[in-house]
This record gives sequence, structure tokens and C-alpha cells, in this order.
Amino acid sequence: MKRSLILVPSVAAARAQQRQAEEGLAAEKGARGPRGALNGWATQYQKPTVVGPIHGFSPGQFPDFDRTVLQGQFSTSYTLWDGGATGARIAAAGSQVGGAEAALGAAEQDLAARVAAAYLTALGKARTLAAHDQRLAALEAELARARRLLDAGKAPQVEVIRAEANLAGARSQRVSLAAALDNAERDLARLLDAPVEETRAPRLAPERLKDPAPPDREALAKAAIERSPAVAQARVQLAMAEANVTLAVSALRPELRAVANLNDWASSKGNADTEWNAGLQVTVPLFDGGTVRRRIAQAQAGRAAAAEQVRLADAQVREAIDRAAAAAEEAQARIESLARAADRYAEVARVQKLLLDNGAGTQTDYLAAEADLLTARASLAEGEQAVVLTRVDLARAAGRLTLDWLNANLETPPLETRP
Repeated sequence: MKRSLILVPSVAAARAQQRQAEEGLAAEKGARGPRGALNGWATQYQKPTVVGPIHGFSPGQFPDFDRTVLQGQFSTSYTLWDGGATGARIAAAGSQVGGAEAALGAAEQDLAARVAAAYLTALGKARTLAAHDQRLAALEAELARARRLLDAGKAPQVEVIRAEANLAGARSQRVSLAAALDNAERDLARLLDAPVEETRAPRLAPERLKDPAPPDREALAKAAIERSPAVAQARVQLAMAEANVTLAVSALRPELRAVANLNDWASSKGNADTEWNAGLQVTVPLFDGGTVRRRIAQAQAGRAAAAEQVRLADAQVREAIDRAAAAAEEAQARIESLARAADRYAEVARVQKLLLDNGAGTQTDYLAAEADLLTARASLAEGEQAVVLTRVDLARAAGRLTLDWLNANLETPPLETRP
């Protein structure tokens, strides 16, 4: 399971997106610092031109003229105030990190649910196949009994034919059950990125709930709203929308920067001149045809939509908790009846076998009892699988489905209690 959390594409992609968001946040934070750039020019003129700046000349100094002028410049700037634009971009990038973390959590929970479902499905298919093999053994014994009686002249030919027909049908059904088990084992192997030999049913330990009592639904719903990846992603979108409003409003505010330059001029003869300058730069927006106002309104509408999405996510989580809790309670309530039904059908099949062996029963009743027993055992296997799966779904709906949750809530039953 730990290996699949690293290698499965959906989780690996979510981790890569998280790193992408973290790098984006670091880049936006880096924008707060000063910026510097080094530029250089080499220009050839048709006629000789002044090499250095004119304001550096004095009446007694003859300027240097040349057709080739080399110029270098180091410039730096630092934004002192930009109306909150940089802070808004950092907030938006931070929200993206939160969204990526929520997406990673959702991907990991989805994978855990799929692995648990595949694991339990393989175990359930194996139990169904084992029950079917028991029926096959009973049908083979019945066919042998019918043939002995036919050879002794104590049973009609139709009993042999009926036993052969039931056995042939059961063998055909076994092929389908074995194929279904093989598919389940291969599905589990793909999810775990493991060889299929490692996920064969005999190598899988059965799992059951440590505490079959369902958790309090209302408390679970409240906790789910705080931990659900879906709610977290909706809240992240709201935070991003808030940052977008701030960013849009900042376009109406002036910007103040400190700037400085170091310039160097030289001619092809090597004559050079260096000069620096520094100052403050203010940019005040005056008019833009209403573009900024429209963008502000657009951002505010996006914020309102994001707020409603948070409410919707809360409602959906509560609905998912209710559905999953109801399914878990139903599965737990059914399991006792299914276990009793399987036990009673086993007794019916035993009695019908005794009656048949003693000449007081009919072959038809015995074969029907064996078929009912197989159905009951298959239903019991599915029911026990559903008990665990519904609790896994409930944990997923509550945002709790992790490796720690699986380790804390599932256990391998002792050998003497295994079906």
C-alpha cells in the first residue's frame, strides 16, 4: 500500500502538482525582493557621434566622438508599495498550495478506497469459489451414489442424469467464478504495483472491523467538514477568489518604486565614461476606459460563486456521510441474519443428505438444498465484505481514510474464527 502511494500515477501526479504549487509560491515571494539586470549594447553609426553623456561636458573639455559606441548598464529596482498586488499574488499562490495538498489527500484516499475494495473483493471471490468447490464435492458424491444405486438396480436412470446435469452446470459456473477471482487478484496487483503472484487469494489475510459499532453520525459529519478534501478544495478556491479581488483592486492604486542605474560608455579607442543615477518612480493610474472596474466586478462575482461552492461542498459532505453511514448500518444489521441463514441452510443440506442416504428423501430436495446453501454462503461472503467496505466508504466521506485509519480499524481474525 505504501509503495502504491508513491508509484500510482494519480498520486504521483498530485504530488508533482503540489511541488509545482510550492515552487509557484516561492516565486511569488521572491518578487518582494529587489531586482537587478545587466545590459550591454554595441552600436555602429554612419557618422561619428558623442560617446559619453552630453551633460558631463565642460566648456574646456572637447567631447569624444566615434562611429562605434559601446554601452553597459546595471539597473536595479525595488517596489516600495504596489497597492497590495504582490501580497495578493502571494496569497493566491499560497491558496494553490493548499488546493494541491487537498487534491493530494483526495487522491490518496481514493487510492486507499480502491485498494481496500479490490482486496476485499478478491477475498470475497475466493470465499465464494471455496463454497462452490464444497458444492462440487457434494455433487460429485451424489453422482457416485446415484451410479452405485443404478448399478444395483435400486435407482432410476433419471437420478444419474439429474446429478450429471447439476454437476456439469456447477463446473461451468466454477469457470466463471475462477475467472472473476483471477480478475480481482489482477486488479489488486495493478493497484499495488506488485506481481500478481503476491496478490493471489491464499496470500491475502482476511480482514474485519475491530469495532463493528458505527460511529456517531452527527459528530462524524462535523469532523468531516473540517477534514474533507472536497471542502478543503472549495475553501481554497474561496481564498483564491479573495486574493483575486485584492489583486484587481490594487490596479486602481499608485505604485512606488526605488530605482538606480550604473551606466558605462566607451568608444572603439577605449575612451570610457561611467555615471550613476538613482531616484523614486511613481506610477498613478488615471483612466483605462473602465477595464479595471470591470475586472474588479468580475473578481467579486467569482468570490461570491466560490462562497456558494463552499456551502455546496459542506452540504455534499453531510449527504455523503448520511448515505455512507446508512449503508454501514444496513450492512452490519444484515450480517447476523445472513450468518444464521447460512448456518440453517447447511443444516437443511445435512438433513436432506441423511434422508436421501436412508431412502426417506428425494434427490431433487437434496440438490435444491445444496444450491440454497451455496447461495447463502455467497451472500454471507458478500455481506461480510460489505460491512468492511461501507465503513471504508464512511471513513473516506469523513476525510479520515488513511493508512493509519486502516491499521487502527481493521484486524486479521484468529485462525479458529476465520470462515
